[in-house]
Amino acid sequence: MTDSKDIEKFLIEARTNTYASSGGKVDALLEDSKQLEYKREDWTYRDVYFTGKHTFVGLETVYKKNKAVFSMSYYGNWGEMTEQEIDNILRNALIENHETRLYKNIEWEKDGFVYSCSPDSNDGVDEIGGTESITKDGEQVYVFYYAGSVLGA
Repeated sequence: MTDSKDIEKFLIEARTNTYASSGGKVDALLEDSKQLEYKREDWTYRDVYFTGKHTFVGLETVYKKNKAVFSMSYYGNWGEMTEQEIDNILRNALIENHETRLYKNIEWEKDGFVYSCSPDSNDGVDEIGGTESITKDGEQVYVFYYAGSVLGA
């Protein structure tokens, strides 16, 4: 049985070493998708997502010994910004706040942008969900919804 704290620790490590640091790019398994992966010992992290016009949807999954132990789906909309602009802001916010998109309230500010992550509960990774947003001069320029849980760890 895998402990929720072990899942959380690996999830943070994997996110930091993939999207947040522009790493982990692999050939995507699904047509028209993008895929990031990170592996350490018996652990594997896989993030598969699709981008559209100002939107993206995806699924990240953590495996222990090739068995899915955690999964989270997400949807985001970056409005009138470019994908590169929003990626630059998000990567900085995520690198400086490793525990975002989990169960902690996070607020971060840089260059007039305010990043905020508001979880629906604060109970741990067993069941997570929430919203993240970025505002510029008080106007929302990005929104992101996420939900996931431990899978019978």
